[in-house]
Amino acid sequence: MAERYGPVGVLGLIHEAGLYGSGDEFLEMAVPFVRDGLGRGEPVLVTTTAENLDLLGAALGDDAREVDYAESAYFGRRTAQRAAAFLRYWERNGARGRVRILAEPVWAGRSPRDVVAWKRMESALNVILAGTGVWMICPYDTGTAGPGLVEAAMRTHPSISVGGRERRTSPAYTDPARFIGECDREPLPQAPPGAAAATIGHLHGVRHFAGRQARLHGLAEDKSALLCVAVHEAARYLGLPLTVRMWESFGALVYDLWAGRETGSGCDPLAGFTPPGADERPGDGLWLARQICDHLDIRQEAGGCRIRLRAAASRLQESA
Repeated sequence: MAERYGPVGVLGLIHEAGLYGSGDEFLEMAVPFVRDGLGRGEPVLVTTTAENLDLLGAALGDDAREVDYAESAYFGRRTAQRAAAFLRYWERNGARGRVRILAEPVWAGRSPRDVVAWKRMESALNVILAGTGVWMICPYDTGTAGPGLVEAAMRTHPSISVGGRERRTSPAYTDPARFIGECDREPLPQAPPGAAAATIGHLHGVRHFAGRQARLHGLAEDKSALLCVAVHEAARYLGLPLTVRMWESFGALVYDLWAGRETGSGCDPLAGFTPPGADERPGDGLWLARQICDHLDIRQEAGGCRIRLRAAASRLQESA
């Protein structure tokens, strides 16, 4: 049975999946959600496809001027950046009470690695935004997303939107730690034979290795410095000594860090998904590393813990 929303007394995160198969179905969900929020004086952010923005803008008419909006493809290229943008929107507007966000992930054209990362992010939002007054609906185009992603949506969202005003509990919802752990169940591919490698016992050595390798592969100084920060924070989380490897993949630079530790200790799959708070916690620095890198993977392995960082890179060769 669907639960109808009335006036909100006690705020808390509401995180819903909204399934649609056509433009009309999208509007049936989006228009009531947005109009009700505007009617209550609540901040409303919409991030969806260009096509859906056009549809929604036309349906809202003059009310569209009161909505904050962005095309999904340009609202946080990395998953961690997108999550941080949602959090900042709440921090800027939360004093006004409930904050509404209609946020559609973009699945078309993504690599299998990207798809896993975005599914992780959808689940992690339940942790990142916990304690906020955000009401978020994540639209899923069933024609574009396909059955596998729709199934994942049922596991990463505690409830399902019904017409933008009601919700029903998702019986498949899975605790984020368990869901993300399942996403990371497959072992990471082995480093290539030619990867640069070093066993290092101090953080200065880690930063030196990271920076030198980035420059050898043609990364600009500013990007190299940022990447050194990410590798440094990964090393801090793992502890020293550790083994670090680096190689160039087509389109990216990859750093792989491994430190021995007892099985089951550390290696939290949720490390770095939530921003640092007043009290320092293990893994706080990984929040920054996730903002810098395109992908950050954590794996518990027999005898140790592995973190792999992947940052986009490009190589242009001028013709004679």
